[in-house]
Amino acid sequence: MYTSMSDMLKEAQRERYAVGYFESWNLESTRAVVKAAEEARSPLFVGFNGGFLDEHGYNVEYYASIGKVAVDSASVPAALLLNEVSGFKQVVQAIRLGFNAVMIDLSLLPFEEAVEQAKSIVETSHLANVSVEAQFDSLPAAKKGAMEEVSNIAMTDPRKAAEFVEKTGVDALSVSIGNVHGLYKGWAHIDFQRLQEIKKIIGTPLVLHGATGISDEDVKKAIGLGVCKINVGHALRLAFAEVIRNSLRRKLSPDLESISDSAEKKMKDLIRNKMKMYGCAGHARELTGS
Repeated sequence: MYTSMSDMLKEAQRERYAVGYFESWNLESTRAVVKAAEEARSPLFVGFNGGFLDEHGYNVEYYASIGKVAVDSASVPAALLLNEVSGFKQVVQAIRLGFNAVMIDLSLLPFEEAVEQAKSIVETSHLANVSVEAQFDSLPAAKKGAMEEVSNIAMTDPRKAAEFVEKTGVDALSVSIGNVHGLYKGWAHIDFQRLQEIKKIIGTPLVLHGATGISDEDVKKAIGLGVCKINVGHALRLAFAEVIRNSLRRKLSPDLESISDSAEKKMKDLIRNKMKMYGCAGHARELTGS
């Protein structure tokens, strides 16, 4: 059932838990997210990476169709999110296709330009009852192998974050505090003092991307300090691919449906366990009233 991302995160903020965004890339991965949420009785985000789809020339309409069916049929509160959209044009496309939440990555723009673009996107999106998450600074990505170190220069400045939120009215802010896209060599070194400083001056829900490279202990600590949305992608792909790789090694004539089902189940179990760790398991009730 469709639920506002803003309402979902405000409830998580009040109750001090985090809702997981478990990024999908096909039908099976989408089903895994929904099944995990229904088993855990957790609110959820159904979503795809808009920047990735745009980069590879994939038709967003196909993914929107899968997402809308998933959200409409889910027995728990769900938002349909297009993550890391590539620009204003894709935001408008997302709204037209039925997404009720977008995440815009403005890290390549100068700060003032990022503020102006975010403000425009928020105004347009809110007219359509679409929630907006934004990121204005850099979140490093481990393109090859694993990241070894993140410079403080790449992290969120608390004062700039407060200014950005005040001027744009975004519904959620993605922060850079040592987290990275992809894998970290060992575990990421999270700057919890920076997170505390950000939370102290910002009332807007905070989001942590790149959770694959963060230890469970540090994820829980971040949630305790005010993070109420956790993004995971890479770990899900690794789990899904492992099942397929192992299955193909054993079968001369592969049963692709059975292999996909097994990969879907492994991903579902991983997600359900993370929902319990994030504290969102069992919280579907507060958002549905039943």
